[in-house]
Amino acid sequence: MHSLPTPTLSPMTTTTGTTLDLPFFRRFLDRATTVLVAHAAYLTDLDAAIGDADHGSNLKRGFGSAAQAVADAGPTTPGALLTTVGVHLTNTVGGASGPLYGTVFRRMGKILGEDAEVAPETLGRALAAAVASVRRLGDSAPGDATMVDALQPATDAYITALGERRDTAAALKAAAEAARTGAEATIPLQARRGRASYLGERSIGHQDPGATSTALLITALYEATDPALCAVAPEPPVEERPAAEEKSAPGRVGVVLVSHSREVAAATAALAEALYGGGDPAPAVPAGGRTDGGVGTSAELIRRAIGEADEGAGVVLVCDMGSAVLTAKGLTGDGVRIADTPFVEGAVAAVVTASAGGDLAAVLAAAEDARTYRKVTG
Repeated sequence: MHSLPTPTLSPMTTTTGTTLDLPFFRRFLDRATTVLVAHAAYLTDLDAAIGDADHGSNLKRGFGSAAQAVADAGPTTPGALLTTVGVHLTNTVGGASGPLYGTVFRRMGKILGEDAEVAPETLGRALAAAVASVRRLGDSAPGDATMVDALQPATDAYITALGERRDTAAALKAAAEAARTGAEATIPLQARRGRASYLGERSIGHQDPGATSTALLITALYEATDPALCAVAPEPPVEERPAAEEKSAPGRVGVVLVSHSREVAAATAALAEALYGGGDPAPAVPAGGRTDGGVGTSAELIRRAIGEADEGAGVVLVCDMGSAVLTAKGLTGDGVRIADTPFVEGAVAAVVTASAGGDLAAVLAAAEDARTYRKVTG
């Protein structure tokens, strides 16, 4: 039977007076990466029973490359560091984990702001904001057998401990213990959200992988109070990045087809272009499968497709189901919108309308009208 590692600190370490500064959060990132990479197979094993069997490998890929993203960005405050990691996770972690964990780090980074040293109470507000954002993004609540079942009690325990005038390390320890308990408490629950919810009662008896990885993250946050346990390696030199090319004058609305299958996305894009029949269709770019060619969704592939489809007039995302929608949600904004529509019918309507010169609102409306198409009459 799987069990979570118990939070530990070095025997000779004193954590009283923990300072929540940039070195602390760098230790947190270093420890989180070490732990998640070490437990990748364990997390994937949990996910294999009720999901897509990729949770551990996805997190290993995202956190394993986060250090380089931080080195490239060179953040100088805790808030900037967490924001950088959040953006990186959104763009590199596949499935639903990318947008969810990306949201956690980005939201926390925003609340921490530009302060060089974070007050313990501010960290509590950041955790609470992260919980609220995850619940809103995943439409989830405690008891649904998701990462919320670890993140919510961890946040509540931390804030309660601070209210009892316990020091930061003690409050973080309470959070880690609550997260661990919350993750293990998902075993008897029936999943009501995410891929596991498709199994119905068969999801009962399985520990949720998202709650488990969340417990590992919160434990890493506590263990970051121990510098000896989480020594930070020297940063590589920061290289300058080339300036982004300027976009040309606005053209037509682009359409991105987000599917769990590379073949389905490509075929649907080709079908939509063929049914337009006008000879010069608007951009219809497939974003199917994962970067390794497997079944699933990839924020990196979607982001690339958005860039390819964007002519300056906006981009409409048409998604097939489940984690495709969650992954796409993390990439909306600045003229990028998700259409609430059936995949094939919505794709055709969106491409045809965009090809005819419709603006973003018109393309969205046309795609969403496809929900009313009747296939049986009488």
